[in-house]
Amino acid sequence: MQKLILLLLPLLFTTNLSGQEIIETENQGTSLAFILQAALEIPIAYNVDNIKVTYTTTDAFGQPDTATGLLCLPQNIDLAFPLAIYNHGTVGARDEVPSVPGIQERFIVQALAGSGFITMAPDYLGLGDSDGIHPYVHAATEASAGRDMAIAVKAWLEQQDNITANDQLFVTGYSQGGHAAAALHRDIATNPGDDSLTVTAATYLSGPYSISEVMLSTLFSEDLITLPGYIAYTYVSYNFVYGLYDDLSQVFVEPYLTPILSFANQESSLSEFNIELETLLVDNQAMLGAIFRDSILQILEARDESSEIIQALIENDTYDWAPEAPTLLYYCTEDEQVPFRNAILADSVMRSNGSTSVLLEAGGALTHRDCVFPAVERTIEFFKTYANVTPTSLGVVTNAPEVNVAPNPVAAGSTITVQGLTSGPNPFILYDFSGRQILNGATRADGSITLPRSVPKGPAILRIGQPGGTSVVRRLIVK
Repeated sequence: MQKLILLLLPLLFTTNLSGQEIIETENQGTSLAFILQAALEIPIAYNVDNIKVTYTTTDAFGQPDTATGLLCLPQNIDLAFPLAIYNHGTVGARDEVPSVPGIQERFIVQALAGSGFITMAPDYLGLGDSDGIHPYVHAATEASAGRDMAIAVKAWLEQQDNITANDQLFVTGYSQGGHAAAALHRDIATNPGDDSLTVTAATYLSGPYSISEVMLSTLFSEDLITLPGYIAYTYVSYNFVYGLYDDLSQVFVEPYLTPILSFANQESSLSEFNIELETLLVDNQAMLGAIFRDSILQILEARDESSEIIQALIENDTYDWAPEAPTLLYYCTEDEQVPFRNAILADSVMRSNGSTSVLLEAGGALTHRDCVFPAVERTIEFFKTYANVTPTSLGVVTNAPEVNVAPNPVAAGSTITVQGLTSGPNPFILYDFSGRQILNGATRADGSITLPRSVPKGPAILRIGQPGGTSVVRRLIVK
């Protein structure tokens, strides 16, 4: 009966939501480009404004909730930048998240912004200022936290006079954030909504994509090849979300049960819990699986898919699909926290599912911690291959009677050609009659532009940039 109620809750509460929106912002100052460059040892092009945002979302049971996150804006009002979402890794306490000043992982968000991306970093449910328990490596709420933040931020940006975003969206994340990035990317790609979000490119960095196989196998290794607190956290999280057991004593045994209960009741931090659990396992010369009751361990070892606990693990795998957008799977071979077989398996399955856009790449013999910044550098390089950064102003309008647009009127989703231009590509902006920017980009070399199906019907103004700081304006009718 409990599971039936959980299934019905999203239906009951969805109709009561007024939509995703930012309800509070907090200016957290500016990060200067030269300081970021010195700290990160990578080129940084822009100063970055840091804003903590609180936005509306839903919790693991479909109920209205709020969450916090960090929004980093590159300082250049003359350019329209792509959006990017960075999903953070596992944190030791609820205040060790990107929206909190002084947290080292903020540098990654700022590096993306300083490289030319309007960058969001959700804190996730149950972390930051979000109340309750964090549903750890729970794919659905990782996806909703990122997607709802993107929807809210896009709406907020449209109300600002000095910040312009284009229609591109890049998704990335490290460690747990790699799992979250895959979950978010999959959700946007396979569950399109009226938010018009489309992923341009993504990178998954050192993430546990295979919860039900690769991460499950760590229970039966004689070596502690991952942090034991993280594994126990996963099962505590899924019990919270899915209501698998009436009490955690049905799952875990002493001497491990006591610290697990303390952690589950939020009486100790993840960092404290992990040290205590690892000490107990070492003192008892026990494998990680020793924390479980024999009956549970037998189900896990057999990977019995008729059991609810195995179904929960499978439901939170994030690799069994076929990305269409360019997708980089990055890993390091000495990763002692997240087995790199996650990336190899994900690449293999995605390709067998028909994806031709996945790239598997090793970052060398580095540990989980040492792999972070090479992975971030590679992400920025990868994203820049696909990013469009366009001027928000295309210079002084000049008279150019030789330039015309055909066909005009044009159907949304069709291609127009701007004839009489100098050789392209040429930057362009499409405005509606209220002056709101509805599309920007660059013409192809032949002067053509393909209008998305989402372009509003009616009269529009097309402004095309020309060499020498001038532009040409033409009226366009979209039908």
